[in-house]
Amino acid sequence: MSEGDVRRTSALDVGRLRTGLTITVAIGVTVGLGVTFATGSKAVLTSILKLPVGWLLLSLALSALSWVGQGLGFAALTTRGVRGQLLRMTAAFLGGDFAALVTPFGSGGIPAGVFCLTREGLSAGESSAIIAMHSLLTGSFFLVVGVIAAIVMPLESSGSRMIVWSGIGAIAVVLVFVVLLAIRPHVATAWLNRTLSGSWLKRLLGEKRQARLVAAVDREATQFAGDVQTLMRERPSQLALSFFGLFVSRVCLVVCLPVIMLGLGWRGEILPLLATAVGAMALAIVSPTPGGSGAVEAATAALLATQAPMAIAGAATLLWRAVTYYTEVIAGWLMFTRYLAMRPRAPEPASRELPTSSAGS
Repeated sequence: MSEGDVRRTSALDVGRLRTGLTITVAIGVTVGLGVTFATGSKAVLTSILKLPVGWLLLSLALSALSWVGQGLGFAALTTRGVRGQLLRMTAAFLGGDFAALVTPFGSGGIPAGVFCLTREGLSAGESSAIIAMHSLLTGSFFLVVGVIAAIVMPLESSGSRMIVWSGIGAIAVVLVFVVLLAIRPHVATAWLNRTLSGSWLKRLLGEKRQARLVAAVDREATQFAGDVQTLMRERPSQLALSFFGLFVSRVCLVVCLPVIMLGLGWRGEILPLLATAVGAMALAIVSPTPGGSGAVEAATAALLATQAPMAIAGAATLLWRAVTYYTEVIAGWLMFTRYLAMRPRAPEPASRELPTSSAGS
């Protein structure tokens, strides 16, 4: 394992994750209470309690299926292939994504994802490449599907729609930079260095901290570009399968919202409802709060209020976030603590040989 690989794997701050979990729960409870009071208090709680168990179990099954889809996305990118790896990669996804869900902008997802994958016997280099490509595919999904969703949102929700469009725009900017970084890494890193070397950042951080930041970003950007180029060069046919797994995962989470709404007795147009779910999920990616806590609940409740009675809108918002977000936080925490307690698996031979040209890279 190279020095850079060791640094990436050891960059995990468990104390920070515990703090993030506490903050996430606090924000969730606070905003949940706010949504409850704003949309009808007693009527919201009554609606939640009246949700038939069958509809709740169906939404939970869709949420669990979304985890398996993400596991397929991981497994497809490994050198071992999908066979025999699906459940292990699903567990690794949950463990790594837990950190992304409880840190601002998902900042803990990369080191935690690498950590969990190395516990499954992958090298730190291959793990970081998988996390890098998975992030790229996720951004691509929301850039395409998010634009469609924003277009079909109800006209009444123009304010919330503007927020979602802003989120999609932020994703587009990041995605363009990531693609440029993969195709022309020297150009992208030079531009990034010029941006971070500006006088505004020196005044904000000080000269020494700015120099450390520029050096760290340059190092990580170069590593990221190498990881993505390696995957695109050596396993291009597996990218489609990985994207399919990610697509299935996101569709399951999106469909959860109309399932819950139907269970609450709502009857209306499905398409704007699906658009609401996609927009809320896109907003979660660019929200500075962990997992979009607060921003997603507020936006979802506002959007649903234009399509259903207030009490149903509030109940559906709380139930959807509980099913699609907090269940994953719980499952991810269990997987992550399991990985903390276990020794790394011995590396297994790849199911197919890598090109000889990559041996020295």
